[in-house]
Parts: sequence; structure tokens; C-alpha cells
Amino acid sequence: MNKQQWQLGQLIFDPQRRTLQLNSQHCTLEPRQAELLLFLARHAGEPVSREQLINEIWDGRVVSESAINRAVSLLRKACASLDPETDYIATIPKLGYCLVPAASLIQPVTDTASKLNELPAQPDKTPQPFATDSTTARPAGPAGSRVSWLISALLLAVIALSLAWLKTVPAVSTVADKVLIPEPVTSFDGAEFDISSSDDGQLLFHRRDANGKIQFWLRSEQQDKPLIAAAVQALNGSISPDGNKLVYRRLDNGQCQIMLLPLRPVAPERQLFDCASDSVFEAAWSPDSEYFFYRLRQNKTRPYLVYRYQLATANQQQLTLADPASFNGAIALAVAADGGQLAIASYLTAQRSRLSLYQLADSKPPQLHHTTDLDINVVDLSWPAGQSLILAASNQLFTLAADFSLSHYFYSQQQVNSITSTGQQLFFASQQQQADIWRKPLADDGGDESATAHIYSSRLDLLPRVNQQDTELLFLSTRQGIHQLWRKPYNGPEHMLAAIPAPAGFIRFGWSNDQRSIFFSQQGAVYQLELADGHGGQLSQVFSAEHQAYVVNHGNDNNSLIYSSNKSGDWQLWRYQLQGAEHQQLTTQGGYSGYQLGDMLYYSKFHQDGLWQLDLASGEEQLLLADFDKVNWLNWQLQGESIIYYQPGAGIFRKPLAADAKPELLLADSPELVHHYSVSSRAIYFVKRQPPQGDIYRLPLP
Repeated sequence: MNKQQWQLGQLIFDPQRRTLQLNSQHCTLEPRQAELLLFLARHAGEPVSREQLINEIWDGRVVSESAINRAVSLLRKACASLDPETDYIATIPKLGYCLVPAASLIQPVTDTASKLNELPAQPDKTPQPFATDSTTARPAGPAGSRVSWLISALLLAVIALSLAWLKTVPAVSTVADKVLIPEPVTSFDGAEFDISSSDDGQLLFHRRDANGKIQFWLRSEQQDKPLIAAAVQALNGSISPDGNKLVYRRLDNGQCQIMLLPLRPVAPERQLFDCASDSVFEAAWSPDSEYFFYRLRQNKTRPYLVYRYQLATANQQQLTLADPASFNGAIALAVAADGGQLAIASYLTAQRSRLSLYQLADSKPPQLHHTTDLDINVVDLSWPAGQSLILAASNQLFTLAADFSLSHYFYSQQQVNSITSTGQQLFFASQQQQADIWRKPLADDGGDESATAHIYSSRLDLLPRVNQQDTELLFLSTRQGIHQLWRKPYNGPEHMLAAIPAPAGFIRFGWSNDQRSIFFSQQGAVYQLELADGHGGQLSQVFSAEHQAYVVNHGNDNNSLIYSSNKSGDWQLWRYQLQGAEHQQLTTQGGYSGYQLGDMLYYSKFHQDGLWQLDLASGEEQLLLADFDKVNWLNWQLQGESIIYYQPGAGIFRKPLAADAKPELLLADSPELVHHYSVSSRAIYFVKRQPPQGDIYRLPLP
């Protein structure tokens, strides 16, 4: 077995384990980045062209420039996470890339005496980018080869014991030369999420019971107990700083109310105000526990806005207006521990957020005093006493500097769900979600077999798209850390088809009319991926982001696309002719996801339920199906003379277009069903989520 390692400047690179090492710190690379670094190391001191990288790292497949840029960027960040003072990879204009350390500093590192190389290689699983490894480092460089066998054996024993314990916690990070090892706080089966804390150290968190119902749990003096036993959905709770009460969202038979539950002294809960059932509530308390800020939306078609609620007077005040740049609105909010400022993070794109800071005063409305856009997808905020604002994004934690720049604080191997702080400690809840794609034969295909798992991995496999012949399935997967397009022939193994143009994130895609290519939108632009017989495909941009395309479906023929856009002021449907590059607006009264069949356009709307029909010749619009939830914009499809759609709480149906036709249930709804589905002539493919796994961890504040 080749156990060769490389010394790159101050770093030790182990290709077998896919690790970078600096003294006692490790960083684990994604498989693609490890291959890239090994190729650069073997060509140290000379430029490596993009063509060479495509041939060697991507096996000659056609990939976008953004895929190469991302791989290089991730590799640079991995090196910088250990040695931020050194630039390891240089971009040479018109030539390619080059490993910066001189050839004399890049040499194989052998270890003939040390037993450390007898440790088994890491399994072939894709880790989170840059998650640091918690194994103890061996001495770097040639000096390591002179360690005696006795010392090596002792080190090996220490490493084995350390690994046995550290395998239960996320990866190690460093801040200001201090190693951060998170301490587990909970260890329930499943995942704990949506955490908040009081000044006296109480910790409120959520978890699902054996029946899938979400429960509140309170951790106090190292004891955990459930709070609400009623047969209702208690969601999005937040404990007050004084620890005496909590506010939460209650769902009961479709009714949504925001409730206040006194904890000390124990008293009956009381309703504060109503809310929309499809609105996710989040609260941030004032330091004196007398009022709280919260986010809500009117319905799923409206952005989240931020409000303030005063407990003593029941006075509500709207603080923010809809931001045209933020489609979803507010994501997270936090109040400074001194009560002087409010931070609000808003959604811009899958990889960008907007942070707004407000000055707070008791007798005056909050005043916006600073706004900055950040290149991270913020999921939660916390503002500890005497500390900088802390931001959680994906699997990373950051602090906000005085000049509004971000400083890295911690990497987690799993996604961070929420954060909170009390005293000198920061708590974060992390979780790993898994989703698989299942196949169930249709009854009219002569099959009555039950559903079976068709695509499964340790990550998210989503949004199946099967061709009508049932010979090939396309889907999204996060197996390499980001969303990528994957392909699976019916009787063959799945493989990665193409990287998504940066910033890579969740996309919506569908087959072309002739099923020889797929179309998808990303950040307002539309792309076409022509499918080849092999493992690759030709990716090209159909039109640019200025057209603000969102949902894209094939048109009536191989020359047209139907896409939604709000470029005319509201969501409408447009037709694009591939030959001639012409855009034509089709609807004027709303349209969000549509297909054309002959002279008829069938479509949903963004703001209201219902499936609509538009005669393109006469311009006459009529409601075809009233019992059609607007959530169907993602997955509904036109199959011959039938529509296939999802009805929340009931399942997936197929219904002929004739007005008097009865719908046929293809798949019953279930708590595990994610309404990502696709139907061929023979089977229905659908996504089932697995129970998430995760725990709460504790870190010292930076």
C-alpha cells in the first residue's frame, strides 16, 4: 500500500486519509479536493491548466468553469484554515494554477519506524468541507521518521483511546491558537433542535417523540424533562432571559396561535395572538424579559417580517417592511445582551444573507443604523454579553468584527441548526439529515408490489426526475457536500452527472420535451444540460439572470420552455423560443409553474391555490381544479391527458384533465414523505426522509 505523504510548506498532506496537518491540527478534505491537491503536488513548480485538471480530476467529463473554481477555492480555504499566513495555490492568468511552495519544500515524507502509519485509512465517505480531524498528529517532516518504536507505540495507544472518545463529538477547531473541542450536552436518539437559553443556565430545546410529535424539553441543573404533554403541536419555543416563561407557536386542528407559558411560578398558559399555520415563528427576548421581537409571515407567498410584542400592554409594532432583494425575508434575529441593538438576518440567495442592525431605545421606535451583505447562508444568531455577534451558517460559526467583517470561529462536521449563549458558554444544536428515493410500481402497470428503496446514501438524495420510459432517473444529491446532479440508469449504478454552477444550491430541474436533455434555473439564469451516452453531458447557459427565471418546464415542442419570472412586477409565466431567443409573456393574472399542451397552458399561481387553464388562442382563463394546493409548484407534472399533484395530508394523486374525472390516489401521505416525486409510465418515485440525528454541544465563547 502506498503510504506516501507530502510536505507542502508547513503542511503535511496525507492523500490516503485525505488530511492536511499542521502540528496538532488536522483538516479533512473532500475527495475531489484531495485529488486536486495531489495532482498539484506532483506538478509542483509548474502551472497546471484547466484542461489538465478536467482530464485528470474529472476524468475528461465536461464540467463548468464554476466547478473548477469551487474546487480550487475550497482547497485554498482548507489550507488557510491551518496556515492563514501562506498562499498555497496561485492563479496564473491564461495558464492555470500552480502550487506556490517551491519544489524543494515539497517532498515525500516517509515513516519507516513509526507505527502511526498502521492506523486504518478513513472510510470512503465524504466529510463536511474543512472539518478538522481530532486525531493526534505525529511529528512533522523527516524528524518524525526517527521516533523510536516505543514512543510510537505509546502514541498509538493514546490516539486509539482519543479516537474512541472523540468519535462522539464534532471536529476540532482552533481560535487564537486554542483548540476548541465541543462538549456533548445531550445524547438522545434522534436530533435536538431550536435551542434557547436563560441567564441562569436553563436550556430549552425541541425533539420528536416516538410518534413523531415535537416536544419541548427543558434542561436545568443537568436534568432533562418534557414541558408540554397536550395533544397539540408545540413549535418554535423560546425561553425568556429570566427563565420564568417561554413563548411558542401552537398548532391545533389547523388553528395557529402564539402562546405564553409561565414556568416560574407555574400558571396556565395564555394566548397572545393568532398566526398563519404555514408561518415559522422565531422570537428574541429583550434582556428584561418584558417584550420580545419575532418574525412571522402572512402566508407562504409573503416574506417574513419582524415585529415587537410588549407583554404588559399587548402592544404589537411592525419593525420591518418587505425588502425587494429578500424574497423570503427575515431568517433569524438576536438582541444584544445589553438591550441596545437588534440584529436581523434576511435571506438573499442560497449563499448570501443580509444583516441589518437596529438601535433600540425604550421610548423610540428602533432605528436602522447599518446594513451589510454577507457571503454566507445565515441560519441563526446569538449576541452574548460583552461579545461580538455570533452567526451560524451551514456547518460553521462566525463572529462579526467592528468593521462588519466575519472571523471564523468553529467548524462542525454536521449542519448547525441553531445557537444560543449564556454566561461564557455557547451552545449549538447540530444535525445530519438523510433522505432516500423510493420506487413503487403503478397498479396499471400490473404491479402490486410495495415500495422499495431505489437510491440511498448517508446524505440527501432529492428531487427525482424519471423519464417516461422508466429507463433513467435523475436526482439531486449532497454526497460531495453540495447539491449536484446525479444520474441512475434503471439497472445500473448511479453516478455524478454535473456540478451545478456556483453558488451551488438546491435547484428545480426537469426533462426536455424529447428527454435528451434537462433544463434548470440557478440564480435567475436558465441552463441546459445535454445528456450523453456516457457519464457526462454538455452544460450551457440558455439565457442570463436578467430574466429572473425561477420554475422552468419544457414547452409544447423541443424548441420552447415555459418559465416563471417576476420581472414584470409579479409572478407570471413566459415562453422562451430556443431558436430565435425570443421571450413572450403568456399570463397577466398570475402564473408560477406551467406546461403547454397544444394551445392550452396549464399552470399554478404563486399567491393562490388552484390549477388553471389558459386558451392561448383566445386568452380565456378558467379554474380547472380548485383543490390544488399552491405547494405543488415544485413537483406537479402533466402526463399525457392527466395531471399528477400532491394534496397535503392525503397524498399524491393522478387525475384526468376532464372536469368530471375522479382523482386516483397513487401514494398515501405519511410523516416521512417529502413531496418530491416523479411518475413514469410504470412507477412513482418519491423521497422519504430518515429520522435526523444530532445533539447539542457546548463551546467556550471566543
